[in-house]
Parts: sequence; C-alpha cells; structure tokens
Amino acid sequence: MTSPLKKIVATQVVAGMYVRKIEGNWLDHPFWRGSFLVEPGETLVTLRALGQQGVWIDTSKGLDLASGPVTPSAAPVIETTPEPSPERSDFGDDYAAAEAIRERAKGVAKSLFGEARMGKALSMDAAAEVVDEINEVIARNPAAMLSVVRLKNKDDYTYLHSVAVAALMIALGKRLGYEGEALKEFGVAGLLHDIGKVGISDAVLNKPGRLSPLELATVRQHPQVGWDILSRESAAGPMALDVALHHHEKTDGTGYPHRLSGDALSEVARMGAICDVYDAITSERCYKPGWEPAEAIRRMAEWQEGHFDRRIFHVFVKLIGIYPTGTLVRLASQRLAVVLVQGNGSALNPIVRLICTLPERARLEPETLDLEDSDDRIVAIEDPAHWDLDVPALLRA
Repeated sequence: MTSPLKKIVATQVVAGMYVRKIEGNWLDHPFWRGSFLVEPGETLVTLRALGQQGVWIDTSKGLDLASGPVTPSAAPVIETTPEPSPERSDFGDDYAAAEAIRERAKGVAKSLFGEARMGKALSMDAAAEVVDEINEVIARNPAAMLSVVRLKNKDDYTYLHSVAVAALMIALGKRLGYEGEALKEFGVAGLLHDIGKVGISDAVLNKPGRLSPLELATVRQHPQVGWDILSRESAAGPMALDVALHHHEKTDGTGYPHRLSGDALSEVARMGAICDVYDAITSERCYKPGWEPAEAIRRMAEWQEGHFDRRIFHVFVKLIGIYPTGTLVRLASQRLAVVLVQGNGSALNPIVRLICTLPERARLEPETLDLEDSDDRIVAIEDPAHWDLDVPALLRA
C-alpha cells in the first residue's frame, strides 16, 4: 500500500495541501502547529518563502503534488516514508510527543506575551489549538506531560511556567471529574494566567535579590493588568479572566489583589492558585533554585491551612505524587531507578524503571517495577548530575 505521506520542498506547496511536518528545528520556521491545511494567502506565501526546506504532505487529507502546478525549477520529489524513529516504549513515545508539544506551546506563549506587550490582539486560536494538543497527551499519559513541563531553567521560566500551569490545570481538572470543553477552558486559563506580567520590567522580574516595597507593589499589579488585557479578548472566556485576576488569592483572605476568601473564590481560581505555586517553587528562578517536588508538596501541605482549598490540594497531591515522574530514587535493594508513573496504592510506592546497581553502577536490563507489589522501597531521592544521568533520555527510551 502506498503511503499518503510525501516529501516535497517548500516552493512546491500549493493551497489545498495538508502539511504533516516541516523538516528541521521547529524554531527555524514560524509555524507553531505540527500539521495543518494550507490556505491561500499569508500562510502559503510564508511556506513558499522557506525555499528548499523539506515539507511532508499528507495526500489523504489534502491535494497531491500532481493536483497543483509544478515549477520547472522545483527540486525533484522524494516519494518515500520518513525514516522510522528509534524503537521506544509506549511511555517513551508519549514522553517524546510531550516534549515536542512543550516546545510548540512555549513558542505560542512567547508570541502571546509579545502581542500583549505591544498592545495587539492575542492569537487566541493558536492558544486554543496548543491547549488541545496538551490535552490529548494528558488524556494518553498525564505523567509524561507533567514531567516534561517541570523541566525548565531560569532563562525560559516565564513562558514554560505558563505552559506548565496549563498542563497542571487540565490534569487537575480531569482528576476533579471535568471533561470536554471545561478542560480546554482550564488549559487556556493556565496558559494566560500570568499575561499581566508584561506590565513588569525585566529588571524587576529577573532581580536576584529582595524586591523593594515599590517593586513588590508593581509585581502585585500583574493580576489586574492581566484581567485588563484579557477583558479585551472575547475568546479568552470567563475562566481565563478569573484565574488571571485571582490566582494569588488565598482561602483565608490574605492574598491579592482583592483579599478574597471562602465562597468568594471560585473553584477554578483555587485550582489556579495551587498549580501556580507548585510550578513556581519547583522551578529554577533567578533568585533561588527550585525545590524537589517532594519538598514542594511537603511545604505546601504545611501552608494549606489558609492558603489552599484543602479538598483540591489533596486531589493535586494524588495527581503529582510524593515522587513525581522523572524523580531519580535509590531503592533499599541498592538500585537506582527513575519514577515512571504513580501506582494505584500508596503515594510512597510509584511504578519505577530500574537503571543500575550501586555502588558499582552495573547497568540493569530495562525492567518496570511496581513498588506496591514489591518488597523493595524508596530510601532516598538522588541527584541525576551526581550519577551523570540524563533523566529525560531515560524516560524517552
């Protein structure tokens, strides 16, 4: 059977073709979507401007090359399917897909912040589309997506924090029993919750030391600034407005900007507060290193009285786990393992993938171990750098 996938060069693209993939690094072209139908106008012009860059089209969803004009100078068509990716586990496939979506989502977040900074209308269609992609991966494997978005550094914190909160909001919403359009609204709200930070100078946002009273007052204006920006976007929706304005409120009324408490805080605002704080304190910032997830959960549990909705926080802890996906752990059997997913029993007993023995570091055959059904147990969290291990590569395998 002939594959519907066909590789052509960008100058051969015509309106009506369905692009499945553009070759090269996604940063090398302006298209955030992984696949799309080519329409006449700016999209077509921009695609053709990529010149001899390879483009994979899907002839089962759009026009074939023969259906449109071919210029004599166009490069020859290579009719072959893409080279297969290295064989991966099911989890590895989901993890790799999550990595790709994280990068696309970061690009969308960066564009949204840029548009807001310049006073332009926000690309809400792009936001909704990338949230749909995040939702799809979470539906297949929430652990993969939540592990991927946790990995960030201080240089790309602002945009990946928005992506992480979007993913956390969707996953938490599913745990709370929501589905369909509500999950999409949660994701969009998470992606846009910090859009008001465009009103804060980089010098203040990236200041490594303690903020002055004036600087702190400026930072505390970002929920209102975000609400003002989103109130001009009819497609943003009420949930996005609510989360942007209220994600720094606390259940005891000591938060900001309106010191709301009790029933005055909606459920989605309470969700946003938990997701925002968790991702913020587990991320590397210009003024502090990120805490390990287990430490973050412990600290948040101490703060929950007065800070967070207790019921939602307990659901969140079950979602994340005491040892989240990607945590490198030492077992009582003196073996290193990486946490894959949370088990069905105690939060202390996730499902792990064995890596090597200690102290000799003899590699082990890939094996998945459910600690709930094992005599083994976690005795310590280990630093991957100490063992020269690349955790994303381990999860991608």
